[in-house]
Amino acid sequence: MVGGGVLRLRSLSPRALRRMAPAETLVLFGLLVAALFGALLAASVSLHVLLALAVCPVVLAVVWMSPRSTILGLALWLIALGMVRRLVGSGSSGGLGDPLLLVGPAVLVLLFVVACDRRALRSRSRLANVVGLLSLLVLAEAVNPFQGGLLVGLAGLLFMLVPMLAFWVGRSLLDDLTLRRLFQLVAVLSVVSALYGLIQQFVGFPSWDERWIASSGYVALNVGNGVTRAFGNFASAQEYAAFLSIGLVILVSNLPKVRRVLLPLALGAIGLVGYALILASVRTSLVLTAAALGSMVAARVRLRPGAALFAGAFAIVALGVGLSYLSVSSQTTTSAAANPAGTLLQHDISGITNPTGSGSSLPGHLSETFDGVKSAFLQPIGYGTGSVTQSSARLGASTIAGTDSDLGNAGTGLGLLGFILYAAVIVLGLRYTYRLAARRRDALAFASLGLLIVMLDQWMNGDLYSVAWLVWLSLGWVDRNTRVRLSQSVPSLIRQEKRDTRTIA
Repeated sequence: MVGGGVLRLRSLSPRALRRMAPAETLVLFGLLVAALFGALLAASVSLHVLLALAVCPVVLAVVWMSPRSTILGLALWLIALGMVRRLVGSGSSGGLGDPLLLVGPAVLVLLFVVACDRRALRSRSRLANVVGLLSLLVLAEAVNPFQGGLLVGLAGLLFMLVPMLAFWVGRSLLDDLTLRRLFQLVAVLSVVSALYGLIQQFVGFPSWDERWIASSGYVALNVGNGVTRAFGNFASAQEYAAFLSIGLVILVSNLPKVRRVLLPLALGAIGLVGYALILASVRTSLVLTAAALGSMVAARVRLRPGAALFAGAFAIVALGVGLSYLSVSSQTTTSAAANPAGTLLQHDISGITNPTGSGSSLPGHLSETFDGVKSAFLQPIGYGTGSVTQSSARLGASTIAGTDSDLGNAGTGLGLLGFILYAAVIVLGLRYTYRLAARRRDALAFASLGLLIVMLDQWMNGDLYSVAWLVWLSLGWVDRNTRVRLSQSVPSLIRQEKRDTRTIA
């Protein structure tokens, strides 16, 4: 009994928490944190467990009271997570046992609950319906017996389903102001990450990074001639390059509105991130970044979606020509082979200028993707959600391997229906986003279009935990803002705006 009445659970409901004074909230969750610290220290629990559980009550309070601020905090946490894991211990980049990896999914689930409470599932568009069906299929495939056990499937949900929940968060909670702040945060941190990656490349890896490389056996970092490519503050070079690509398209999309006095600073940031992206030597990210920039220009001048494909292809060709020009002189090639930057540059050149040659990994990736798509027809019900994620290999429960592409993974893990639904999400997502960018022609829409393209065929790759959820979050924002003139083509939009202008005149 409290104050003559029964203390009901609803007294700590989200609405009640929002009404609490800041001091009361701080005291309440401070006591919870202190209790957790005391109990865990008494039990001699590892530092990773201590950090993860200590953060949870604070996160819970913030999510309920300020979900939009939580989105920014989640982005900051996931971007810093790779560095945090290296600094608090020497754990490898693999393994499902690190509880720090569960903080992000827990926050996303809470944000999803809040978004549903705010009608995220109402008034669904065609894109929202397809995303919903794909999410339900991913959930159902978690119990597929072919993946090796229920534990594998449940663990696979962390990598595949949880990032997709961000779509509904973006659809309900992400307004223009929050997205602008989120993109600003990513752009600034991409510059910081680029600086750290260049330090790794030219100065050397700090001791915590050396431990990370040694403990994870990360052979993909080696590009030959004893050169190890940078991975910044992330868990892998692929995630590092993807984050730099996203930061670059955001910086470029904001360039037209930069004040003249700040223009040199903006161009310097673009040059720094672009240079770090080239030296990251992840050729897929380079090619997709070029395609994204070409498509953004096409949306700005309001070309038809079909013409935007040619613009992206032209940008890729221009990238190849530019890289080829760097290797024309034999003297340049010789000097490149004599230093790490030159070796990384030659790695880029060999794969992009000759995509079918021995120096390119494209044929292998295409072969794996084809095998995954073929699996959708040979095994129409799929092998399960966890069969193509890290949970399968780490739990040692299945011999099915991922294909390094979403299309192949969807075919292998989710079967024929999953392959069809994911392909529909890609087509509808790019269609909606391009039309929104062509209609609005602002930095937010252009950056969203660029983000989707630089992450193309990696939208469901939960291993890229700092960037995969940004794809679905942006898609949700696009769907939220695509509610008028959706059935019209870009040329019809232009004609309509011209008629409106004449009417006003």
